[in-house]
Parts: sequence; C-alpha cells; structure tokens
Amino acid sequence: MTQQIEILGVCGSPVKDGNVQALLEKALQSQQEEPGVNCDMITLAELDVGDCIHCNWCLKKQKGDRRCSVEDDMALVYPRLEKADILILATPVYFGRLSGHLASFIDRMRIYVHGNMTMGRMRNKVGGSIAVAWFRFAGTEMTLITMNQLYYALNMVIASPDLGLQGGSAFSSLVGTGRREGDDKRLVLKDEMGVASAISTISRAVELARIMKVGESQLKTGSP
Repeated sequence: MTQQIEILGVCGSPVKDGNVQALLEKALQSQQEEPGVNCDMITLAELDVGDCIHCNWCLKKQKGDRRCSVEDDMALVYPRLEKADILILATPVYFGRLSGHLASFIDRMRIYVHGNMTMGRMRNKVGGSIAVAWFRFAGTEMTLITMNQLYYALNMVIASPDLGLQGGSAFSSLVGTGRREGDDKRLVLKDEMGVASAISTISRAVELARIMKVGESQLKTGSP
C-alpha cells in the first residue's frame, strides 16, 4: 500500500510570482507523478503574518483551535503545518540571511516547542530548505543553515539533497553574476544546477517521509 505524503511548501519572499516562488513551484511540480504525494503551497506575500511578541501566552493558554495570542493569518496556517508530513521553506537571500517575512513565520512556530497543546506536533516530520540569491557568495549556505535550525528545534528530520549540502540553492541572475536577460523576472529557472538541487531536496524529503511512515506503522503494529 502506497503511503500518503503531504508536502507543504512555504514561499518566504515578499515578491509575488518572483524567483523564489518560481523555484518552489518547479520543485513541487517534480512530485506530481509520484504516487500518493500531495503538494500544498503558502505564499507569505499574500498573508498577514506578524512577529512573535514573546508573550508566553502559548505556554499555558492554548485551548480549542486557538494556538497563539496574535490574531492574524497564522491561525489558518497552523492546521496546514500540522497536516503536512513534509515542510519545505524557501526564501530569497537578503544581506546574507533569510527574508524578514520568513523570519517572522519561523518565530511564530515557537508554539511547537512550548505550546501547552501544540508542543511536539512537528516532531519527526521532514524538513527541507531552499534559498535563492542574486549573485554568488551572497550567503546561501548561511541562509539554509538558519532555516535548518528551525527543524532541529522542532525535532524534525532534515532532508539533505544529493546535489548540495544544506538544501537547494540557486541564483536569480545569469550564472550568479548579477546580470539580467531582458525583462525576465524568473531567471532562476535558467539555473539548471540550482533547479536540480531544489528538486533533489524535495525528492529526498519524500524518500525520508516514506521511511518514517513505514517505521511509524511498524511501531504501532509491533512488527519487525
């Protein structure tokens, strides 16, 4: 029996329909023909996601469907996170780090470490990271490591691609030189190695999620 695998991709760019979204969509599309794999995507540019205010409300006051004291679109996102078997974060590289949009989103996942109801709900899910930089040596590895720190904190399993170390990384300029080509706003799709690394990250995440599902099933049934 084929396991059902739910993937949630989160585009952390403030730019709608830009390079980060294009690369994430391309990587998710690579799984369309995989049996049992369903893909969902969230674009933070279309949502209102505020900062964590470190009020500690989630430590003791979570009740019913309320997970956070801050009232915004994260209330709609939390159930989709908990449904997913795989979380893929994608961000542009800004000043050698991830976007402010994605940083706020990550901070709001504190509830899965400390929440009186939600603590541990992301445990043993699979996480993968994708970064898009304008030019070489701009900080893609540090950006990927920063996203992977979230997965460590949530006791998730990190998907390392066959192409690359920390995750998928690509350039949004020609060969990472900062050069453009006409009005093409999705030059990242011409970075063949970058696209391949993003697809490799998601493929590895699916492989790990299937392994985790088999292991979970065996634990429940007591089979070897």
